[in-house]
Amino acid sequence: MHEVTTEVTLVVVVGILIIGAVATIANRIGVAAPLLLVVLGAGIALVPAAPHIEVPPEVFLTIILPPLLYTAALKVPAVDFRRNLRVIGYLSVVLVAVSALAVALVVQAIWPIVGFAAALALGAVVAPPDAVAATALGKRLGLPPRVVTILEGEGLINDATALVLLSTAVAAITRAGNSDVEAGPLVGDFALAVLVALVIGALVGYATVRIRQHASDRAIDTAISLATPFLSFLAAEALHGSGIVAVVVTGLVIGNRSQMRIRATRRAQESATWGTFSVIVENGVFLTMGMQLPTVLSAVDAGERHLLGVVLVGLLLCAVLLVVRFASMPPLMWWLRGTAVRRRRDHERLAQRLERLDTTTKRGAKLQRAHDMRGHDIVALDDQRLGWRDMLAIGWAGMRGVVTVAAVQTLPAETPMRAELVLAAFVVAIVTLLAQGGTLAWLVKLLRLTHDGTERHRQELDALLGETIEAGIDAMQREADARGMDEALVEAAGERMRSRRAWAAHVAEVDPDDASTDVAQIARLRHLAVDAERRWLDQVRRTGRFDSSTVSVVQRIIDREEIGLQADEDEH
Repeated sequence: MHEVTTEVTLVVVVGILIIGAVATIANRIGVAAPLLLVVLGAGIALVPAAPHIEVPPEVFLTIILPPLLYTAALKVPAVDFRRNLRVIGYLSVVLVAVSALAVALVVQAIWPIVGFAAALALGAVVAPPDAVAATALGKRLGLPPRVVTILEGEGLINDATALVLLSTAVAAITRAGNSDVEAGPLVGDFALAVLVALVIGALVGYATVRIRQHASDRAIDTAISLATPFLSFLAAEALHGSGIVAVVVTGLVIGNRSQMRIRATRRAQESATWGTFSVIVENGVFLTMGMQLPTVLSAVDAGERHLLGVVLVGLLLCAVLLVVRFASMPPLMWWLRGTAVRRRRDHERLAQRLERLDTTTKRGAKLQRAHDMRGHDIVALDDQRLGWRDMLAIGWAGMRGVVTVAAVQTLPAETPMRAELVLAAFVVAIVTLLAQGGTLAWLVKLLRLTHDGTERHRQELDALLGETIEAGIDAMQREADARGMDEALVEAAGERMRSRRAWAAHVAEVDPDDASTDVAQIARLRHLAVDAERRWLDQVRRTGRFDSSTVSVVQRIIDREEIGLQADEDEH
């Protein structure tokens, strides 16, 4: 038992070191880290002394996917998600279902022995795009914010649709003598799973924010954060809901409510914790995929099908998925245009209705808020209207990733032609990452799709900072009046707050990656000062010249300065 534990620990530690080294090399040479990890994992598996890695399917579903989706959901603004809910729903539900069905029909036509249930299971596995890489690249290239939001939202919700389809297909596979999937129960199960998940996810999210708001210790706060996605997932699954949808809803709630209710230092700590987890787990999945690749190839080669034939089927599925995705873009554009017309008409009707109402009443005030919110939505969506170039970018950004690789390994052992299906899914993930992910930057430049919103961003930043600072100054003034404080104190504090406005406006104008700007040079000087202060304080601590409690206070002051400096760099 001790030897097994030691071996597992050694494998995990070495795996983390490999992931860190490969990710660093990949960033320097401009190659996607997952592709290098797949190749390296396959090479490691061929070494005679290498351990055999076999991850139970339950690990992928209950340990890997929930925290990955939770981490992504924490970063999505609720307002942007709501405004683009129609597009996200279309891509995440309708397109995923159609893609899965198209793949199932093609696979069953080529391999009739597979059966429709297993073919649909493969379709569900390869249907959801993993938009993490696309959104990260899109932000660096300056894609329009609405396109980035749509890709982020799609990457969150489509996994839920796919996994509900997958679980239904797997249930049909495991039923003795029955490999058919009925459409009626499938739709009913999906609707019930989503409804339960929405309720559970929202309850867990609101409860977690409230509990963490009153947590007195950082360690406890971190522990609660680590347990949250698993609690949401398991609770929803226990009530026959979609654990994935519940996790996404929980992440959206916490990510948007915690900004006002949870301390900034703890949110920064949470972000760092989940960021580290995501990097290790996402890349670990691809490393594991590479280590399992020789075994899968051997199983396919030992069967009745030729290895090349299975690879060609995988390539055909890539083409099918791409055709279905691009074919869905024109109907989406027509639908959005019709929706925009109806939204403006409804907004005008509500405005006419408000003219006949007293907006000082509770009902009138509620309608006024709804009218104002819809007006802001119309302005924002009109300003970021989707055109054919946006649709081309969204269509091409449908590369598959960690969910495909993880989900296909959950197929039960009794699945017909399981090895062939796993290899086909691997081919889809690798080819789409290499072909579409590797050329997305070129396509964005070719379409001249980069979004230059510098001037508007500067104006909005200046206006928002001004309003926010004045709200803080008003609160200080009211407190000073209530307590009889000296007016000079309020004025001094207000001047200090207003000085932040000019500096933030200036920071917004400079290139954050240009080391020659005054902002970068000042940040460098501040880093040097903080490092020097730390070294000096360490020397003082060693001499014992000051009381340890006094040293601790100064240490906290330096830590706050460093946290603020790091926050500025992360923001810009």
